[in-house]
Amino acid sequence: MKFAAQTSPRARNRDDNLIPLINVVFLMLIFFMVAGKISRSDAIAIDPPASTSETTSRSEEPINILLSATGVIYMDDMELESEQLTHAVTTALDNSQDPQALSILLKVDAATPVDTLLQTLAQIKAAGMLKVSLATRMAGHPA
Repeated sequence: MKFAAQTSPRARNRDDNLIPLINVVFLMLIFFMVAGKISRSDAIAIDPPASTSETTSRSEEPINILLSATGVIYMDDMELESEQLTHAVTTALDNSQDPQALSILLKVDAATPVDTLLQTLAQIKAAGMLKVSLATRMAGHPA
């Protein structure tokens, strides 16, 4: 009677179970790189008013000012009192390398009273800023 040489089963490598996990992680990484968009979010949620005008592209990075419906003001993610806005814009102009190229992007909630908006625009003008853009959304499109 002849017995065949019995081979011992190959000892499994502990890393064999790690390879599918690495594949899944890399696939998820590629998915989020393609599907995701990293953008800076605003300090407070703003629902901009509707507009029928076309959007324009900006070459320089503007100063972002947010004005909520309750009158709370944020300048570059820092909350300001209404009286501090003129001083903050003046300081930004003084610290700028090219004050002529500096501009402001004003994001106002659609529920903000017009008087509050006009007061804010007057403070920005008093600081010496001449380039102010009002952020809006296309009419008929949700925010």
